[in-house]
Amino acid sequence: MATAAITDGARRGEKLMLVAEDPDPALLSGVDGLDRLLGTGQLELLAVDAVYGTGNAFSAGAQLATFEAVLADALADGYWGIRVVADNTPLVRGDEESFRRWLAWEHLTDRFQAASAVTGVCFFDRSALTGERQADLATLHPVRSASSFEPPFSLVSNSDAVCVTGALDASSAEQFRRILGAIPIDRPLVIDVSGAQFVDHTALLVLAESASVDRPLRVRGDGQLRELVSLVGGATPHLRFERGGSAGPTCAGCGDWIGVYEPAVIVLDGVSFVTSRAAEPDAVEKASERYHRSCYADR
Repeated sequence: MATAAITDGARRGEKLMLVAEDPDPALLSGVDGLDRLLGTGQLELLAVDAVYGTGNAFSAGAQLATFEAVLADALADGYWGIRVVADNTPLVRGDEESFRRWLAWEHLTDRFQAASAVTGVCFFDRSALTGERQADLATLHPVRSASSFEPPFSLVSNSDAVCVTGALDASSAEQFRRILGAIPIDRPLVIDVSGAQFVDHTALLVLAESASVDRPLRVRGDGQLRELVSLVGGATPHLRFERGGSAGPTCAGCGDWIGVYEPAVIVLDGVSFVTSRAAEPDAVEKASERYHRSCYADR
């Protein structure tokens, strides 16, 4: 897998880095032009400590600054981007605090890669990790070994939100709580469950726990999730729902989007009635006020 990743990066004109405790070039004997890549410096073989520091000293924020500088240098040298292939096992087998710092880095590097010409390929030795840590790492990696187990849900951070796929229910609640607790607090928290196959009240209770006055939480999803959020979040003013997908008219009650097919109360020429954007788009657009049906009932 490392050979394939390095070969692809060389073809794309990227700056390449192989990071391991003992980065042996013999492991990449299948890479065409290996000597040339090493000789020109396009490919560097680096020890884990030299790139990431030790597990006890690892800082997600400092690591982001490091790779931002590496990317800037690579672009200045004419490379298309950077590709880092790393055996990160030493950084995830320490104590719980150091492992949580690594999970925070996973979120930051997701955002970094989503917005930059950066590709990261992580390796982990499963024989050195507990089942719980394997599960948490698999949850935060969209690409996994074919021999690894399939986690119940996956999280990927982008520039806008933390996007969830899979199932969020009672069986995965404790892991969901751990993963949420590791998300960096450097920006407002938006959890997008639009792509999740299933979300039950247990997951929303976990989300409610993570919402606070210092860090309000917005849950993004479809209209079916709204009522569940309103029930669970009723006692948690710092948890709110926002509609995923395309923008549309907003509710005068809560300020969130009103879905295309969602029943809504509109006020037109002083008369209120229930309709939807799909049924009467012109009426909804022209309305002096629009409400989700539940928001209108709460007036």
